[in-house]
Amino acid sequence: MDKSLNSGHRERLRTRYLKAGGDGFPDYDMVELLLTYAIQRRDVKPIARNLLQKFKNIGGIMDATTEDLCSVDGMGEKSALLLKLMRDFCIRYLESEITNTDVLNSTRKLREYARMKLGGFTEEVMMLICLNVKNRIIDSKIISRGTIDSAVIYPRNIAADALQKKAASVIVVHNHPSGDTTPSFTDKEFTAEVAKALHLLDIDLLDHLIVSRTDAFSFLEHGMMEERRK
Repeated sequence: MDKSLNSGHRERLRTRYLKAGGDGFPDYDMVELLLTYAIQRRDVKPIARNLLQKFKNIGGIMDATTEDLCSVDGMGEKSALLLKLMRDFCIRYLESEITNTDVLNSTRKLREYARMKLGGFTEEVMMLICLNVKNRIIDSKIISRGTIDSAVIYPRNIAADALQKKAASVIVVHNHPSGDTTPSFTDKEFTAEVAKALHLLDIDLLDHLIVSRTDAFSFLEHGMMEERRK
């Protein structure tokens, strides 16, 4: 594309975004506009189209690995890094939304954060969220990767981490890469083991969330936590 035409197109794209905002801007235009900040002197419209064709939607693009992004013609490390940075930026935003709030009164925001944080992993990942007596987050981190098995040391590790953080209660979160967030028998047994381990330390397991890119299952909201504490 001629340099002057390319520059004019990019300026019109930015002007349209400023006028329409995100709600009035289609996915392909949004991806194209974002790429203009990483790819200079090149028509990025075909690249945006190829990204959406390969990864289906913006969520798929954001969850793609750097290697997969770079496999798309026209994408390089710099542009892939920008997309990964945008994903982490979104996670930080959602994290800030639930910081210093009672998470039990912000369940929708907590689910959004958990889905964004773990939904893109292709393996099972577990996150531990430690809370104080006001149900506010004092620590949140990924503590394991791989298939959950209640026979291994995870429940003890969770209890030790919660005790170290002086948590009054915790929420455990893990993902189902398959996309189906229905809890398995192992998930239920694991939840019971964690609840028992925490109970010995006078720490409450408030909830167990199972998430995917598009869905979330809450043991608490389905009335499954009381029986796990027994």
